[in-house]
Amino acid sequence: MSYDGPPGPSPRDDRDPVATLMDAMRAALALIDDVEALRLENRQLREALEGRALIERAKGMLMARRGCDEATAFEILVSLSRKQRRKVRAVAADFTNDLGFQPLM
Repeated sequence: MSYDGPPGPSPRDDRDPVATLMDAMRAALALIDDVEALRLENRQLREALEGRALIERAKGMLMARRGCDEATAFEILVSLSRKQRRKVRAVAADFTNDLGFQPLM
């Protein structure tokens, strides 16, 4: 048999129930904020990963079509991106779909 101290209310029982509820609500709201932040980060990471895959695919297509190396293929995408004032990801998407691609060479 173990002895945990004198009988009677525990220290938690001495707290105001409203204060306890408010603390619990604050903790719940903080968790909700954390979950929302994680969802946003997750979405951003998925978009970055999808964009990266698209860029890699476009580079591979350029390397096959032009017989160039990876760095040159990326330079072509970046150059098109600058000329069109669009993100590299958008240019790569158009290129992989053969939409609006205008060769530089």
